[in-house]
Amino acid sequence: MTQSPKIVHLDLLDTDYAKLAAGESFPVERRQRLAAEDYDRHDFERLGKQVARYRYDDLDVQGRDDILCSIGARADLFSRTDMEAFDDRLRHTGRFYLTRGERQQVINWLADELDVALPLPNSPDAAD
Repeated sequence: MTQSPKIVHLDLLDTDYAKLAAGESFPVERRQRLAAEDYDRHDFERLGKQVARYRYDDLDVQGRDDILCSIGARADLFSRTDMEAFDDRLRHTGRFYLTRGERQQVINWLADELDVALPLPNSPDAAD
């Protein structure tokens, strides 16, 4: 018995899907600088996929914040206290979010270290 293929409709342009699948590429000199700080090829591939997903996937603020938090944690931008604050906000509000300053910190790191310009998400429903 053969199963018919499951068709999933994506709300993406073909070019956006290709960019998501390929991930973002970073300038060689930026990668070399971070390689000295223990970043390897897999870290850059993961960062590239996360940046591409942030740019091209149809994410809500919580999805974008999740990506920024993951990038910030890998870059050691957040302390243990920051991570506890994230968990505390999640427990009290029932949803995960970063403050505007936390988002800006990760976006600034991406711009400074990888020459990646990401927009700060507009988040009228996220507390600052």
